Amino acid sequence: MTRLLYQFLLYPLAFVLIQLIRPFLSKKLKEMIRDKNNSRFEIIKSSREEISKKKPIWIHAASGEIEYARPVIRELKMQFPDIPIIVTHSSPSAKKILSSISDIDAWGALPWDFKISCNSFLKKWNPRCFLIARTDVWPVIATCCHNQNIPSLLFSATFAENSSRLKGVSGKITKWALNQLSEIQCVSEADAAQVLCLKIKTKILIKGDTRFDQVFYRLQNPKPIKDTLRPHHKNILVAGSTWLEDEQVIVPAFAKVKDSYKLIIAPHEIHKAHLESLTHLLQENKLASTRYSETSIDWNQVDVLIIDQVGILAELYTWGSVAFVGGSFKKQVHSVMEPLAAGLPVIVGPHHHNNREALHFKNVIVMQVPIVQEMQNHLSFSEALKDLELLNSKIFHDHLLELLQQHGAATKNVVTWCQSAICGL
Repeated sequence: MTRLLYQFLLYPLAFVLIQLIRPFLSKKLKEMIRDKNNSRFEIIKSSREEISKKKPIWIHAASGEIEYARPVIRELKMQFPDIPIIVTHSSPSAKKILSSISDIDAWGALPWDFKISCNSFLKKWNPRCFLIARTDVWPVIATCCHNQNIPSLLFSATFAENSSRLKGVSGKITKWALNQLSEIQCVSEADAAQVLCLKIKTKILIKGDTRFDQVFYRLQNPKPIKDTLRPHHKNILVAGSTWLEDEQVIVPAFAKVKDSYKLIIAPHEIHKAHLESLTHLLQENKLASTRYSETSIDWNQVDVLIIDQVGILAELYTWGSVAFVGGSFKKQVHSVMEPLAAGLPVIVGPHHHNNREALHFKNVIVMQVPIVQEMQNHLSFSEALKDLELLNSKIFHDHLLELLQQHGAATKNVVTWCQSAICGL
């Protein structure tokens, strides 16, 4: 009944509705619909026919999930250099990242979840196995792979206790989709327990989170930054991916401890209006600042370094002694993995329940300090900074990294599964 309801009522109705209201949707959603309607694909290497002939490994990463797929792509290309890799996405947000990954042979939009579209895709690309990063398992495409004996794996899988995917009709559709897969590799025991509540028949294992592998790789292969700007100061707060709502808390909190700290702040948006607003807020709090792009000398004579360049936040976290992750005083927090991998204690605001790592590491103590601490306002924020002044950053860093290394084998687990799948064909 669930299959019939989804295939012949719910999904077709949603498809028709989204096509009808397309002119009124955001630019991003319009682009997504256009890409899927046109089966848009970018062929980077060789030709579509040649890729199909070699039976590619197919990876699906909906949007930000591409960060979980990156280390898998890199390792698979090292292990199987002659096997092409194709990647599908569900959001235009992934396109810029996908176009920059040299190990991908072709990438494009995931087909609509109709049987005819999915079978056409499989016939065109002829994949030898199907990997899904994190989430976004669609039932019809999973069923088509199952029916054609294409091994499929969901890796770095997470399932929050309050997830709508596990309840009601959505739960039944999720159960159907997951039962079509060959294996599910969950991040943690808690994630596996949530899946087991659906009474899934698919093999479920706890294999870790590939995003940790990507973050560690990034830190081991840093982008070039202005090392001459690295402050010669014991206590440095690095505030990453901040929004206005975050900055209205961070700045007055920092103003109370400015004699003991330096602040590096990297706004999520670096357009002119936001940077001017941030500069004005700093001035109101009697804080002197300079911008990353405008200085090449020691900035220790000012209080704040504003990062007006994207793509270097991971490297900047290595300069810090404490991190704040933005979005957590707005709506939802950005990833806390990069500052954790840099060995820093992390402060977040109240809106962090979207991030499983933030929730998990709130309950993990190193040197009598929670690895992730939640703050409600600028007063509690400044008090936390005062307490962290006393922390031995080097010892904390070493203990935290030792703890995180336990999460570092997930990519190898995915590749091992691929080796078995490929050899079994």
